[in-house]
Amino acid sequence: MARDFKPYTITQFQTFINSLKLKRKINHIQIHHTWEPRKSDYKGEATIRSMWRYHTETRGWQDIGQHFSVAPDGLIWDGRSLEENPAGIAGHNSGGIMFEIIGNFDRGEETLEGKQLDAIVAAVRVLMSKFKLSTNDIVFHREYSAKSCPGTGISRDWFINEVNKRKIAELNQNSYENADGWKRIAIDWLYEEGLISSGDWKDNVNKGLPLWAEALVLKRIYDKAK
Repeated sequence: MARDFKPYTITQFQTFINSLKLKRKINHIQIHHTWEPRKSDYKGEATIRSMWRYHTETRGWQDIGQHFSVAPDGLIWDGRSLEENPAGIAGHNSGGIMFEIIGNFDRGEETLEGKQLDAIVAAVRVLMSKFKLSTNDIVFHREYSAKSCPGTGISRDWFINEVNKRKIAELNQNSYENADGWKRIAIDWLYEEGLISSGDWKDNVNKGLPLWAEALVLKRIYDKAK
């Protein structure tokens, strides 16, 4: 009997991920394209279910290989349990969260753009924040395989630049995930140095700290300088 799959908007995905308490250690984010189905083949949940059938009935896997599938309309479909490693890159799945971007993004084929690009970039930034990862922890399938995945039309440098700089209206404009790259670097430094600790400050990075928090940061700086 076919299983059901749940779609998330960017905002719903952010809420879902931020509520997670995983036992599995996450150390990287895998980026793939489906190649087939193409963007033009996408038919909502039926497309996700067809991938599930192929993975379970033809490949003999326990479930669909990816944790999330990013659709051309910007929806992010759930998949394999996040407590399970993906079936994405042979020998390199431990600790990974896997995205399949629906489409064929080899040169001359389809283009990763618009709502779909917003969705994958937002999802990656949410995961980076949740699991304290950096862009160095983003893995393209082709880095460990002879495949072109996630498509010869997508360069790593371009994708990382989109993750760092792309503005996504559906994310909270004042949140850490949607802040400029230079702001996130400064905020990361505050946490790394132990000057602030509560994750709540990341909800509105453009709002000033209350007086007591400013005083606490100054005291910690003073103590470090002794």
